[in-house]
Amino acid sequence: MSDNDTTEDKKQEEDTKVLSFEKPKQSGAGKVAKKEAVAKPKQKITLGWALGMLILILIAISFVAAPAIEAFVGKRSSSSLVFGKYGKENIAYAYGNHFYDQVQNYADQYKSSGSDPTQVLYQIWKGAYDSTVIYTAVNQLAKKAGIIASDEAVRRAIINSGVYHKDGKFDVATYQKASSDAKSRLETQIRRSFPYQIVVDDIGSVLSSKGEADYVASLAQTGRSFNYVVVDPSHFPDESAVRYALEHEQLFTTLDVSIISVTDENLARSLSKDILLGTTTFEEAAEQHSLDSFAANGGAVGKLFYYAIEPNFTSVDDAALLLNAKDGDLLGPFESQGAWTLWRINRRASQADFTDEATLNGIKAYIATNEAAMIEPWLEQYAQDLKRAADASSLEEAALDRDLEVVTVSSTPYNRAKSTYMADLSYTDPMGYLNQAASQAEVASSLYKSGEHTLLDPIKVGTSLIIVETGSDETDEGMGSYITMFYDYLSGSQNQQDFSQALYTSPVHKNDFLSTFFSVVLGQ
Repeated sequence: MSDNDTTEDKKQEEDTKVLSFEKPKQSGAGKVAKKEAVAKPKQKITLGWALGMLILILIAISFVAAPAIEAFVGKRSSSSLVFGKYGKENIAYAYGNHFYDQVQNYADQYKSSGSDPTQVLYQIWKGAYDSTVIYTAVNQLAKKAGIIASDEAVRRAIINSGVYHKDGKFDVATYQKASSDAKSRLETQIRRSFPYQIVVDDIGSVLSSKGEADYVASLAQTGRSFNYVVVDPSHFPDESAVRYALEHEQLFTTLDVSIISVTDENLARSLSKDILLGTTTFEEAAEQHSLDSFAANGGAVGKLFYYAIEPNFTSVDDAALLLNAKDGDLLGPFESQGAWTLWRINRRASQADFTDEATLNGIKAYIATNEAAMIEPWLEQYAQDLKRAADASSLEEAALDRDLEVVTVSSTPYNRAKSTYMADLSYTDPMGYLNQAASQAEVASSLYKSGEHTLLDPIKVGTSLIIVETGSDETDEGMGSYITMFYDYLSGSQNQQDFSQALYTSPVHKNDFLSTFFSVVLGQ
């Protein structure tokens, strides 16, 4: 499960922000977002949701959560909640089964969490479900292989479990005092988990050949350093950006605003009435009811370009009303993307200040995202001129002449597949541009196959370009020794991860977790 690292033009991100109620889009104003207002659907207070929350609350105040779960499903009931299927076997939650035990375990882990209750509830059930899927799949394999838990092995496991220990050793008196139900429950848990544990331990203890370990160690200890310079839209001429802004003046009109976003129109109207009557303040209403990320600040968003506001309205005419509002005006509710919004104008619309660097960078970022044909040829020519100057002198001198920063990347092994055995550019690249560029196979190859101290042609990264100079090839014998020494452990852990991933993503796994969780546990 690798992460796709994304490097945006960082200076532009710091200089402008876009308000959005949706996930950032790959094009449009969303690329220069600094903050988002994400409208999260508010939970309905239904019987299923209440029961789900009751489970969490009861678990949080007690180590023994059985009463809460029993209230939800029914003690020793044949009924169960089916969250998915593995092969022909249901992944079901029922009293006393593995899924049930896992919910208890995860609930105990999260009982002191201060996170959002619904999010915690999701994490508990999702963790328990994922664990049960792997458990079910492994047990099916164990059964097929004829692996069973012998009585003698179960007895040894009970003795070694520590449940009946006193002063660090198994105590017969403690065992005899335990209830029959407790003894039976522990034996059942051990007996049913024994085949699973044998398979998992076997996967994790598979030894690798010395040749494999030496090969990986040789890769890990050999790395290359780099220097690079970023040519981003902020270098576009100010006069060209101002000329474009004057031709599209309304887009770059700035407003200082606050916002309240809710999912219910009637609630939005009620809040608007209360604010206008003075029975509550805008800040209080935002903190208590708003669903976006600005709620904690009393709804204050700050200064925005109009182009960042307009996409969040269903009606363009509604958005235009903000342009004519006065200081302190309350507008709305308006239908937005997934929400109903109230807007307060803290400072009325004004023309962009073209002498302000942050404003200019915001305009340039918009042009780079929405008018690529206008800015890309200029950036490419600028990058080529920089490379020619660097060829004639050095990258450092060429960058210094243009007031550009040289980014230094320490020695890094070639690790495009992001192997956990060794470092990669995501750890060593402080700005992230080179790491993103290296996600392309041909770029990664040229970075490591080109000669040392070679200046490469400009590489496109998002809306920017980078000029890269390869550094020296270096050997870190300490890293090689580390890999060699701990390779069996690293390999065993990786084998278990790969094994679990293969089982979970198998086509015989039918995953209905989300629909069941939302419809049954949360009651939506």
